[in-house]
Amino acid sequence: MAKLNIEQAHALPLDEVKRRLQELADRLSAKYGIDARWTSDREATLKRTGVSGTIKVADDKVAVLLDLSFALIPMKGKIQERIARELKSALS
Repeated sequence: MAKLNIEQAHALPLDEVKRRLQELADRLSAKYGIDARWTSDREATLKRTGVSGTIKVADDKVAVLLDLSFALIPMKGKIQERIARELKSALS
């Protein structure tokens, strides 16, 4: 499996970060079938065929840690770029 680690800095309150990340998760769920569930105040899990991972929220950044199946390795760069762009947009 390929691993991705994408981080995005933010200067927002925790509640606002979670609200924005939930909106992003809802959009990605509708478009790509990603299932995101909050497991605590600062962590969510992500699942989809070929992808699993976590979102971790710190006071000053959000980290998305993903494991990609072998089938998705050729798309690793595009996936990483898209997630980074979506996070930046959501948290700006």
